Amino acid sequence: MRQRFAVGGLACLGVVGGSVGLYAVSGPDNAPTEIQVEDTAGILYEPDLRAAVEDIRFYEPTTVAVFTNRGGQEALTDDYALNDAVLAYARETRPDWLSEDEQKWADNLFIFGVDPEGRLVGTYFGEDRKVGEGTQLDIQDAAKDEFRLGQWTEGSITGVEAAAQKMNAPWIRTVGGGVMALIASLATLLGAGVYVGVGQRRHSKSRAARAAGDHSMANVVRDYEATEMNAKLIPQESRYGGAMLKRFDTYMTGFRALTDLGNEAKAIPESRYDSSAAVQTLTDYRDRAVSLDELDDVIADTAVLLNMDNSWPEAWSRQVDPLRSDLEGVEGLLSSTLPDSARGLPEGQQLREYASEALAGLDEVRGQLDQRTITADDALDRLRATRDELSGYLDTLAAAVARSYSDEASEQNMMGRSMREARRDRRGPVTILTTVDPGWRWYSVESFRTGYSNGRDEVDRARSAASSSSSGGSTSGFSSSGGSFSGSGSSSRF
Repeated sequence: MRQRFAVGGLACLGVVGGSVGLYAVSGPDNAPTEIQVEDTAGILYEPDLRAAVEDIRFYEPTTVAVFTNRGGQEALTDDYALNDAVLAYARETRPDWLSEDEQKWADNLFIFGVDPEGRLVGTYFGEDRKVGEGTQLDIQDAAKDEFRLGQWTEGSITGVEAAAQKMNAPWIRTVGGGVMALIASLATLLGAGVYVGVGQRRHSKSRAARAAGDHSMANVVRDYEATEMNAKLIPQESRYGGAMLKRFDTYMTGFRALTDLGNEAKAIPESRYDSSAAVQTLTDYRDRAVSLDELDDVIADTAVLLNMDNSWPEAWSRQVDPLRSDLEGVEGLLSSTLPDSARGLPEGQQLREYASEALAGLDEVRGQLDQRTITADDALDRLRATRDELSGYLDTLAAAVARSYSDEASEQNMMGRSMREARRDRRGPVTILTTVDPGWRWYSVESFRTGYSNGRDEVDRARSAASSSSSGGSTSGFSSSGGSFSGSGSSSRF
């Protein structure tokens, strides 16, 4: 079908005029020569990333490296943080990323980098792959919407895909070359290109979804009998136990449905992975398998914790650690993330005091569990109450930050809206509390940070709209720590 479409497009091109043939070029057809994943931040799902990047085609044979780095609070104010981190990592760990004189990036190399804490995305090119700074920013911008949602793997795939369309592209595919093409033939070729591109993307998504689904499905099947046993050990009289047993009914129904869906997924030939129906089926298969894989783990934790079995401390840690991490992150939020105008807000000091008290409270609950002076049900109640109270303090601070950020009501509204939307999108890690009440939402420190960053970018875009300059332009080059290094690359914030 796709071959017939391409042939038809070329025929139309010939009818329009033979002169167009002088400019006709084929699309990218080179698979990556090598895919290197250096996920030092621990945010990528490597099987999905590799499967997708393997399907991306480049104009010239290219080694693709994906690098992640946690720059910490310092990276939020250091525009060179990611550039320097990539160079330092290359010098210490990946000298193959450098040219022989170590002053540029190696030939045939493209590096895509992201710092989830500094909220930076970067692109770095061997001398024979480099593009202009404007094009670098275009590649970085392509991934930002997904990065703002915390979709690190998908955003990285999108970034690499955007780079593949830009690096070494024939002149006819640049803006200058495009002007030479006739409108009729351009429309035909564009339609064919979009069709092929969509098919490649669907195939990549299908294959990645199938791999992730098979992985989680294997875990579910392996743990099935143990999950049934754990459910029998959950005390029905417990508030959380009774609620979890209802979720176990969902698990049993879901297991049967997943078995049928798995058979349906396996029956789809890989030649059909580029169809929308295949993408839908395989994505559904992956999502259901991952959900059941998470659910059987939580059922096990519930049985252990409510019965206070020997491994209850580990089960308790899995419930409390996400909240503890948020409370411990409050100080960094107040001291580094917020602008100077907001750091002295009384609402911030109230949040700081609450976080300190709440951390002490979590230690107290842990001690009470150890001494058996509090039930697991009551301990979980305390966790939920603490999380809700933290959300309230963050809500109050968010409103105060929006008011302090600008004197303009419209800009205050932009900031406030971004921070509210970040909270609305937050679900959080899978725990006993989130499982028994799937509709429960709260405000996390990371959601606050994301909302503030998005709001700041929106305000900056509005302020610069009159001069048509894009917000958060790219930072090229390296700080003084880079020495005389002059490799091509830049980063920008998302």
